[in-house]
Amino acid sequence: MRRRLESLLPAAVLAGFLIAALVVNLLLGSAEDRGLKALKQSVNGEVQAIAASQNQRIANTFAGTAGISGADPTDPYRIVENSPEDLAKLQNIVALLPPTFRSGFYLVDLQGTITQGVRFTAPAIGSHFTWPGYESLVASPAFLKGGGILPVSTGRTTAEPVLAFAIPIFDLLSSPPALKGSFVLESVVATDSDFNKEVGQLSRGDTGRYYVFDSLGSVIASNDVAAIATMLQDPRYLKAGAGLHRFDDELVVLADVPAAGWRVLFRQDVGEFERPLAGPLQSVGRVLIFSLLAAGFALTLLLARRLRAARAEQERLRVLNEAQQEFISIVSHELRTPVAGVLGFLETSLDHWDGMDDEERKAAVSRAVANARRLQAMTRDVLDTQHIEAGRLVQVLEPLDLVAEARVAAAAAFDLDPDRQVEFDLPDSPVWIDGDADRLQQVLANLLDNARKNSPMDAPISLSVRQTGHGAEVAITDSGPGIAEDALERIFEKFVRGRGDSVSGTGLGLYICRQIVNAHNGRIWAEQAPGRGATFRISLPVGAEPAPSADSAPKLS
Repeated sequence: MRRRLESLLPAAVLAGFLIAALVVNLLLGSAEDRGLKALKQSVNGEVQAIAASQNQRIANTFAGTAGISGADPTDPYRIVENSPEDLAKLQNIVALLPPTFRSGFYLVDLQGTITQGVRFTAPAIGSHFTWPGYESLVASPAFLKGGGILPVSTGRTTAEPVLAFAIPIFDLLSSPPALKGSFVLESVVATDSDFNKEVGQLSRGDTGRYYVFDSLGSVIASNDVAAIATMLQDPRYLKAGAGLHRFDDELVVLADVPAAGWRVLFRQDVGEFERPLAGPLQSVGRVLIFSLLAAGFALTLLLARRLRAARAEQERLRVLNEAQQEFISIVSHELRTPVAGVLGFLETSLDHWDGMDDEERKAAVSRAVANARRLQAMTRDVLDTQHIEAGRLVQVLEPLDLVAEARVAAAAAFDLDPDRQVEFDLPDSPVWIDGDADRLQQVLANLLDNARKNSPMDAPISLSVRQTGHGAEVAITDSGPGIAEDALERIFEKFVRGRGDSVSGTGLGLYICRQIVNAHNGRIWAEQAPGRGATFRISLPVGAEPAPSADSAPKLS
């Protein structure tokens, strides 16, 4: 159960980081939504303020012209007839206007005939006055309360596009006062008009555009100079209600100017509108989420590796414990045999010493010595393993002739088993290496002893030495049963014994051999020999030839 819970720990940690990343994403999304909502409310308020400002501007314009109707019969602006006096009054009005005023104004009677006016670009008095929406405006009750504004069209007093203010004129001598006609004031639609002074200064990004347009969609004012006096192409701007809208990839804000029947429009690409707020939040969100995910994955991998390492360590300790138990069993068993042999042959010799001849005494002592040597070899393996763990296996390296060392090892093997045939393939010249002679003899003796144990009695053992470039190689080949493919590397581990269940030993010999060779900066490995058998190879770096000693130098007489 505990192992299963440990297995779920990395997944739980990763899930926690994923949940944290999701929460951060949701929080940032919520913050972005709130920010965008506030930003939209801000631009909506701005457009509403522009509409209110335009509405006030129009109200002021009507207030300035209200006296033309003449609340008092003696009012000089009570224009009711087509007469020189009326014309003079209109001229007086012109004199009161600023020099930048480029259009004119005129009088229209109830039949729609222009009866008087100033600044006509062509003869107009006596002509019929036509203007989109004029007749419906004059017929509306709102017109009698103060007039109205006509849509943008071609004017009578200038060649530029104009919009027209229509103001009612009453006959105040009648009771009640009767409508006699209208006073029409044309106002140029241009970048320098009063209506464009405020809107033309506005700016919001590269695609943010502000428009003031009439009921037909004609642009009266805009921060887009090219759009002034043109028609808006999208009918949705005329039909949509006031407030925020989204038309395709465009944010749209509309507000009404009730005094004139106009509308104020703001439009901008959604991406650009949201980028100043959404861009930084998204960047921060990506960084945070990426950091959380990266930390989560890193911690998950770390935990997974730690768990694997812990399990591997537990498995290693388990195997080591089993190996130690097996080693104790092996050593106790292996020591029991030579110790019993030593004691047995010595006790037998002591008990029957007087009744034994010299040959029998020598044979008993020799057999006791053989068991003592076997016991010594086991003890050496155990001590060498301790030296390996302490890092004190090989301490001194000196120039050695590898060919000579091979001959010494072969001679020692022959002394132990004179009947065993050893085939040599040795070069005539020395092969110099830097090594520890005792330790290398230990390696060669161990490999030759293994080859002897695993080969039939009548099968020869092969020993070869050769130099290959900057290296030297020793090969020992036997004619035994060979080594399984999956065991070629495993036999160099601790406590792994031989090639069969009948092989004796502590299982430390080849392990010690590898450690000795490694300490010489070399390499040892096993191969399947052609046919049947195994070959153990040792590769060592070549060393420098030793300088002649002083004793061997020629003496001068």
